[in-house]
Amino acid sequence: MQNIEKSLLIFFASITLLTVSQVSADSSMSNGTMMHDSAMSGNMSGNWGNSSMMHDDSMMKSGSMMSHEKIDTSMAAPLMGSVGAKVTIVEFGDYQCPKCDQWFKNEESTIKANYIDTNKANLYFMDFPFIGTDSPIAAQAAYCAGDQGKYLEYHDYLYQNQGAIQSGWASTSNLKSIATTIGLDSNQFSSCLDSGKYADRVSHNKAVGTSLGVKETPTFFILAPDGTTTEIDGPQPAAVFADTIDKISTSAVPEFGTLAPIVLVIAIVSIIAVFKTGLQRSL
Repeated sequence: MQNIEKSLLIFFASITLLTVSQVSADSSMSNGTMMHDSAMSGNMSGNWGNSSMMHDDSMMKSGSMMSHEKIDTSMAAPLMGSVGAKVTIVEFGDYQCPKCDQWFKNEESTIKANYIDTNKANLYFMDFPFIGTDSPIAAQAAYCAGDQGKYLEYHDYLYQNQGAIQSGWASTSNLKSIATTIGLDSNQFSSCLDSGKYADRVSHNKAVGTSLGVKETPTFFILAPDGTTTEIDGPQPAAVFADTIDKISTSAVPEFGTLAPIVLVIAIVSIIAVFKTGLQRSL
């Protein structure tokens, strides 16, 4: 009988350790994103407006960014917001797109203030250049600016100063002038842009959008912690995004990590019960 009791104790102890290890591992994935290893995550820094840009430009150049469980964001722009946010917004946009410009100027600031800055959501911008021949080169130019730590400034400048489609405002020569305007090293920027360094990155992002059925911009995907996805097409008001994000937040399943203490207590109580039963039988 004593051997049985010992076996049961070993069994329950093993279950306890395995369960706690599993819930801890699940907790690290609870926001639907694949995390960097510890050595890489310790180097994440930078700014996107007043919020945290979780991938600095050195990280961008190495391609060591995150991929969402449902959408490949490995080549996306730097993350706007906290890596730990439960809700992820993926935006597909074209710098020559008037509707994208409309959403950027009228709605993004509200989403940023209410959800991104408060760590309730984060946002990836992904290139979907389809409107004209200047669209892909404009997208590449933003990443070239990122090589000098000014992806954000360049991204914002393009939308803030958007001209008519294929009017020349986003031509290669004008993109180089913009680089000078915002204080970039013109030679380094021109070399990057002329080399087509980020052509594959931009093409990759567009291919991801195409695989998801994106046909126009802006198109958004709101990703919940459980992996479910809500698509929002066009420059919808911030209230539409708020409604979706709020519903996700109120219905979100608690993180597995918060259940670990409960699982541990149950396991310990079970062990004690088995031990007491064995003790009473031996008396």
